[in-house]
Amino acid sequence: EEDDDDDASSSAEEGEYATKIFDAKTGALTSLPSDGEPLVVVENGVSYEVDLALGHKTGFYVDQRENRLSMRGWAAGKNKVLDVCTYTGGFAINAAMAGASSVVGVDSSQPALDIAKRNAARNGVASNCTFVKAEAFKHLDWLLEEGHAGTYDVIFLAPPKLAPNAKSLSRALPKYVGLNKRAMRLLRPGGLLVTCSCSGAVTQNNLLPDVVLAAAQSAGTSATALGAPRGAGADQPLDPFYPEGNYLTVCVYRIG
Repeated sequence: EEDDDDDASSSAEEGEYATKIFDAKTGALTSLPSDGEPLVVVENGVSYEVDLALGHKTGFYVDQRENRLSMRGWAAGKNKVLDVCTYTGGFAINAAMAGASSVVGVDSSQPALDIAKRNAARNGVASNCTFVKAEAFKHLDWLLEEGHAGTYDVIFLAPPKLAPNAKSLSRALPKYVGLNKRAMRLLRPGGLLVTCSCSGAVTQNNLLPDVVLAAAQSAGTSATALGAPRGAGADQPLDPFYPEGNYLTVCVYRIG
C-alpha cells in the first residue's frame, strides 16, 4: 500500500502567481487592487476570503459549491468532524455553521490555513473550528496512533490530483485506497465518509467507488453509498466532445 511519498494534504501553489488578472472591459492584463483589503465572496450565506493572485484554482474551488452546501446536512448537530485537505476551510466552516461542535481542518499549506482561520472568524465559528498544518497521511496515522479510531462522525477527504493521467493510475490508486482506509478506521460505526477525487483519470473510469470498496475491505468494515456519485455544480456543464472536462467525483458513504 503506497502512502505518503507525495504530499496529499493541500493544494495551494505557493511562491508564484497561479492566476493572471485581466480587465473585464478591455481584456488587457492588469493587477489586483493594492488597497490591502482582501477579496471576499459570499456563497450560500457564507463569506470567504479569496486570494486570486496566489491561491490555487483562482483562490477558491467553485466546483464544490453544491457539495459545500450539502455538508451542512451531513454534519448538522454532529460532534466530531474532520476536513482533510481543507484548503481555505470551506467544508469545515459549513460543518461548523450546521452545528458540529468540534471541527478540525487539516492542510499542509500555512497560507491557506491562515485564510481558513480568518474565514472561520468571519463567519462566527472560530470557537468550534481548529486548523492543523500537517500532511494528510501522516496526520491520519497520528490520530490512529493517539487512540482516535472510531470517534469521528463525519470525515471529508479532498486530496489533490493524485493521478494526473491514466498512466499514473497504478501508482495513485493505492494512495487513494490508503487515505480512505485510514478515514474509515477513524469513523464511528454509522459515521459518514465524504470522499473526493479531482483526477480526471479516476472520474472518467468511475474508479472512486471501487477505491472505497477496496478500502472498506482492507479496513474490515462496510461502506453503504448514500446516493449516486456527485460531481461539479450545475454551472459547470459537461461537453460531450470534451470528456476531459469530467474530472470531479464526490461520493458519500455510511461506514460500518
